[in-house]
Amino acid sequence: MRIRYVFKGTKEELKLNPNVGTFSWFLHRITGLLLLFYLFTHMWVLGSANKGAEAFNQRLSAVQTPLFHFLEIGLILVIFYHMVNGLSITLMDFANISSKHKSLVVAVVLVFAVLAIVSLSVMLPRIFAPHVPTGGLA
Repeated sequence: MRIRYVFKGTKEELKLNPNVGTFSWFLHRITGLLLLFYLFTHMWVLGSANKGAEAFNQRLSAVQTPLFHFLEIGLILVIFYHMVNGLSITLMDFANISSKHKSLVVAVVLVFAVLAIVSLSVMLPRIFAPHVPTGGLA
């Protein structure tokens, strides 16, 4: 399967129907792909534990850098958006409130903003603090 077919119609859909719901749908799709990429990366690091403690610690140290700590913040934001938007989609489907879609999108954005602010306030100080390696196999 070619990657361009994954997004077939996306560009046209965004042009034909440029509203809040389309933008929300597009972000949900992108965050889902980012989560899939993270899952494979996570399995790559954890899979090295099968090769022994030294291999695992080496891969773990490769992702324990300030850059990856910054990317963890992005991961948290991606998870929160995907989760909150997925819950709103579920509500629209099962509670039959699709007529209030715009109000629900506003609620999703507000919940996401609160979660993002709390996450940033907890995670940002960790990025700029001196790095002390933790974890790994002894």
